Amino acid sequence: MTDEIIILGKPNVGKSSIFNSIIGKRLALVENYPGITRDLRKKKINFLGVEYILVDSAGISDQIDDFNKEIINQTLNSIKKSRLVLFVIEGINQLTIEDYRIIEIIRKYEVPKILVVNKSESKLSQSIEFDCKKIGFGDPEYISAEHKIGILDLKLRINSVIKGKDHIDLIDQNESDHSIAIVGKPNTGKSTLLNSLKGEKISVTGESPNLTRDPVETSVIWKSINFKVFDTAGISDNMKSLKKIDKMSILESKRKIRLSEIIILTLDINNYFEKFNFKLIRSIVDESRCLIIVINKTDTINNFSEKVIKDEIYNLFPQIKKTPIFFVSAEKKIGLNKLMNGIIKFLPSWNKRINTNKLNQWLRKITLKTPPPLHKGKDVRLKFITQTNIKPPKFVIFSNFPQAIRDSYRRFLVNDLKKEFKFDGVIVTLNLGKSKNPYERK
Repeated sequence: MTDEIIILGKPNVGKSSIFNSIIGKRLALVENYPGITRDLRKKKINFLGVEYILVDSAGISDQIDDFNKEIINQTLNSIKKSRLVLFVIEGINQLTIEDYRIIEIIRKYEVPKILVVNKSESKLSQSIEFDCKKIGFGDPEYISAEHKIGILDLKLRINSVIKGKDHIDLIDQNESDHSIAIVGKPNTGKSTLLNSLKGEKISVTGESPNLTRDPVETSVIWKSINFKVFDTAGISDNMKSLKKIDKMSILESKRKIRLSEIIILTLDINNYFEKFNFKLIRSIVDESRCLIIVINKTDTINNFSEKVIKDEIYNLFPQIKKTPIFFVSAEKKIGLNKLMNGIIKFLPSWNKRINTNKLNQWLRKITLKTPPPLHKGKDVRLKFITQTNIKPPKFVIFSNFPQAIRDSYRRFLVNDLKKEFKFDGVIVTLNLGKSKNPYERK
């Protein structure tokens, strides 16, 4: 019997758009009006050899009449038969009472669930990340059904559940302690670095660009720590001139950046200061990954100053100041011990969780010493801070005027937080929110 997967959510969150995007055809009627879908629409799918029936359900609404009761009963019966539930919410809005009521319904069924955050192409709601954690359905999939963003990731995750894997990501952290993606422009020596770390040739190398297309995966054990390492396709600064297959390879490389904990950005010492390299740094910083910069091919230059090169990179990109930079020759196997030992050194910071009481002591101290600027003549109070995540470390500060806190002051807080709690070299994310908390003044 073929497994069924049902798409659930309140009206008008984009369930039918997701249905159409997954099957690749416009079968379900889509309109910006709640209640369009009334029947359970089904379509058999075979994706990468995994077959299942996708079910588009009517939105579960607060408006109950005899007709809606019949629709809801039909939907509930379908949940009982389902192998997987895709619960859809909107990324642009806060969760509503309707959302929470559906969550309570879904929780009653012992069925695997994937939280799908649709309409994520625009600016996300400030509270969405915390709402997702509260729901408790695991890591969400951020997509835009209308713009076909994130659909491939969602389909791959569905396949993983159908095939019986508990952890959905392609990078199985249960088999390894940490995951590393080696990224960079073509011909920077990524494949050679992987081969040298592994001690055998598992990735094709050569002078021609774009030799690596599909990511090459292997395990490297260093000081009893098992690293899963990916060699990725070179990311080019001229996508327009590439063949379609090479463009797809680059998109997969960017996907590996999102799925891996540690990113080794490989730069050629002969052109490390190219502008495009800093675009790559920006993309890694935006994903809040643990960044390690490797300056490769040091054997091709007789004299250079490590300090000068580091200062140039840090001065151009202050946000990554103290991010570890290592100088190696992958081909000659020079500097590899120092690289791996350096990665291990930074792992505790990547995994560190700070006590909430200590965080709030720091917050009171720093705001007393350097308070945020006034907002329209009123005090901007930073009331409460908590750590919301590790790997990467993320924090949120609640304020009476979060929208009034300037980026320069946010950077000041991040820098002081990193200094206080020894997060040097680790990218730390600080979000701002407005919410009731135990310290809020009445």
